[in-house]
Parts: sequence; structure tokens; C-alpha cells
Amino acid sequence: MGNFPINDHPQWFKRDSTKLKTYEDCGRLYFFEHLLGWKPDVPAHDLWFGSAYHKAREHQLLYGYEDVEGAMVAFLNDYRLHFDQSTDEMYSPKNPTAVLHALLKFRDEHKDDLREFKLVEREGVKLTEISGTVPVDEKRVLYYKMDSVLENIQTSKVRSWDHKTTSGKWIHDTRWDNELYLSIQCGTYTHALYCMYPIDQVDGVEFYKIGFEFLSKGSKNRPAGYDCTIRKIPAFKRPDQMNSWLWTVNDLLDDIDRDLDRLSHCTDNDSTLMAFRMNPTSCQNYRGCPFHDFCMEWRNPLQRCQIPPLGFVQEFWDPSTIETTNKINLEWPK
Repeated sequence: MGNFPINDHPQWFKRDSTKLKTYEDCGRLYFFEHLLGWKPDVPAHDLWFGSAYHKAREHQLLYGYEDVEGAMVAFLNDYRLHFDQSTDEMYSPKNPTAVLHALLKFRDEHKDDLREFKLVEREGVKLTEISGTVPVDEKRVLYYKMDSVLENIQTSKVRSWDHKTTSGKWIHDTRWDNELYLSIQCGTYTHALYCMYPIDQVDGVEFYKIGFEFLSKGSKNRPAGYDCTIRKIPAFKRPDQMNSWLWTVNDLLDDIDRDLDRLSHCTDNDSTLMAFRMNPTSCQNYRGCPFHDFCMEWRNPLQRCQIPPLGFVQEFWDPSTIETTNKINLEWPK
């Protein structure tokens, strides 16, 4: 695409919902995270906790909700690679004790899940933790990762359950529900399902959200201690709605490529970086942008991007290397 003022990297051209969401939020954030590969040098607890929780839920889907012990082993085998027991209190309420409470709640209150649905099998393998690529035009693909593909036993329609973890404070926030429905991620998973199965066989994506909390004071309905709230959020998208998603994805990919072309014409002598523009309305998303101070002080990051600053490391996100149970590269339906 051209000669760049920074070293290009193969991961620049491997794109998924996460990268497109970052670019939607802020082009400059995308530049820092996915072109420079910078990230704060702190434990990514939410990321690793969510990943380990997925392992626990995968076990329950495969072996039944009754096998809480096996699901906890699956969680701990993954979680303890990054966080030892001494950190559990620090990260409360998102810690192993909270997960055990959640798995017991699935066993006791959501046992009908596996009476109403069964995991779909493909070539004799049950479809949990699936990743691969899905086409979005004649040449380009997105990388995807789905938690599961299930069949409604009564209707024979398929859907994907995608698990989301949060705190009890946010579990009932309908703004997040609405965002999930229109998200690039929801569309990507729905598109993958439409590429796997006939359109009339697909329900779509249902988000299985769980909010963890620790109650210092109990009530009549909820005793003190660890508690969780579980919600299902259907986010089914019709084929005509998917046309909007597909146009949006390709337009975002075009915009990223145009910004890369702009970047190829930039130098560290420029007074400002005229590529990957800032979006100041996204600075306070989540816990606040870790690059906010850089945007305040650096007119042209190319003058200071040779090595990560103190407190940051370089680590490129590669969606092609995700470890999953199933690898399926999809094609357009015929």
C-alpha cells in the first residue's frame, strides 16, 4: 500500500470486530493500539477473567450444568495462568468465588437451557468456541470468534450464545443492550451463522450477560456475600438488516485503508499527524482512554513512537492466533 513512516506489521491487515470497534470509537486510538501495538503494562484482568469464564461455560454446555466441579477446573486452569490466589480479594467481585456462585446458579435456575437447546455438531464435533474467517466482499474477510452454536430442539433453528461478563452495577443498563444489538460483533456472528446455514434456519445471536457483585448487606431476597444476575438479550437480525451491517463493515475497512494511505504520506517533520484523526467524544469510554495525555501533548505522534513510553508495552493483537476448540473458515453461501 506504500512506504510507511513506522514499521508495518502483518497484524495490520488481520481485522476483526474488536479492531473495527476501536476504529469506530477513535482513529487515533486505533493508531496507538493496532498500528503501534501499544498497550498499558498492567494485568488485563477483565480480559483474562472473561476468557476463563468462557472456558467454564463451555464446559457446562458440553457436559451439563450439573458438572460445576468440572467447569470450575476449566476456569481455574485458565485463570490461574495469569492471577494467583493472592489476587482474588483484590479483584472481587470478579474472582473464582464469584464464578463458582454463578455456575451453581446456572445449575439451579437455568437447567432448562439444555432441555430447550442442544449444541450443533459439525463432522462429529460439538460447536463451542469457534473461530476463523468470514468473507465480507470478494477479497476481504473478517476474523471471528463465537462462543457456541445451538439448535432449538422444538423449531430446529440455530443461534449463538455469546457470554458477556460485567459488574452488577451495569447488568441492567439498557444502553449496553441497545449497543450490543447494533454492534459490529453481533453482525459478524450473525453473518457467520448465515454463511453456515440456510437463512430460514437462523435465529441469530443471543447475548448471555452476567453481572457479578458482592453484597455487604443482605436483604430478604438476597443474602450478604457474592451474588450474580443473569440476563439473556436476544439480538436477532433479519437479512435486510444485515445489508446495513455489511455496508458499514466494508465502509469502515475502506476508511482504515484510506487512513493507511494517508499515513504513507506522513513524516515526523509534519506539524501534525494528518491520518487516523482523534475523536474527543470517546476519551472517557469505559475507564478512560490510556492515550488521552498523549493526544493532549503530541501533535504528531510520529515524532515519539519509536519505542513504547514508560508504562506501556508493544503487543499486537492477532485475531488469527486465538486458541479455540473449532477452526472454521467460512465462505459465501451458495
